[in-house]
Amino acid sequence: ELWWFKIGASEERVYYYDPTSVDAALMKRARRSTRDNTSLEIYPTQLSDEGEYKCRIVVWDNTGNSTEPSVPISKEARMMLKVNVPPEKVEITHLTSGRNLSLRCKSEGAKPPADILWTKTSPDGVETEIPDLSKTREIEPAGELYDTAEQIFYQLQENEMIAKISCVVRHHNTNTTIYKNITFVSPAIQNALKVTIQRFAEPVLYSSIENQDGQDNKAGLVKISADPGFKVPYNTSVTLKASAPGIFPEPRYLWWVGDQTGIAGRELHIDNLEEDKSYYVLAENPLGRVVLEVPVHITTSDYSQWNDSSRDGDAMVTDTTEGLDTGAIIG
Repeated sequence: ELWWFKIGASEERVYYYDPTSVDAALMKRARRSTRDNTSLEIYPTQLSDEGEYKCRIVVWDNTGNSTEPSVPISKEARMMLKVNVPPEKVEITHLTSGRNLSLRCKSEGAKPPADILWTKTSPDGVETEIPDLSKTREIEPAGELYDTAEQIFYQLQENEMIAKISCVVRHHNTNTTIYKNITFVSPAIQNALKVTIQRFAEPVLYSSIENQDGQDNKAGLVKISADPGFKVPYNTSVTLKASAPGIFPEPRYLWWVGDQTGIAGRELHIDNLEEDKSYYVLAENPLGRVVLEVPVHITTSDYSQWNDSSRDGDAMVTDTTEGLDTGAIIG
């Protein structure tokens, strides 16, 4: 006979096996192993399964004499089961002030607590560990699990136009490694449109591209979009829009062209564009200001400048319904 017990305040029976009649699991996730007749398998493992277990084997022996009563021979063995839990969630947050970065990485719901280290990857793909400078670590119990948080302070170098920094969470007991990356991009290369003027402020804050839970949440300095586009046919109306995702506080915007009075707001509406023009937008918050040049181009000819005396290729069509003349240019 085979008995499995879990030892707690009392002995909880987990499994019983009698080769002549009974093969019964007394716990839903328990079964006798297919590798041998006595091992116990628990799947899937839960944190509540952790604890001490006892295995008892009973052999009835009558020493070959069927006329004498059988004598039970019992053996027991005890063992501890420890359940390790990989991190359930990893988050990375950051604050920036110029080139100074404050980065915090948090691993939640692990047992035992997870380890955290920081690395930096160069533009050519070389990953190096960031030294343990100005680093603080906190480990907090969350029920039977643990949360680990680590914060570092890092200063970007003058020549660093782009820096990818990774929080590497390692849980050796479950052979689990989780990367959370955040990339800091200089405004000089983050913007699709050239930054032509920068004045009256300290260097503009670095923007960031951050991946959380497998998705990228992009944050740029100032982004410009045009509806229907930056290149449009002659006499087309265009709406230019400015935005600054990820920048706090939200900037104020001022648009102008040439010597005209500025127009405040996110959007600038241009009626019936007739020639190539460059528009300018000032984005400003208490931390700095930047001016972007936004060129808009004409892609087709101005038909209104054709000589009316030249009728080659013209065809006149009469709309008999309304009695109005309409012209179509061919060729």
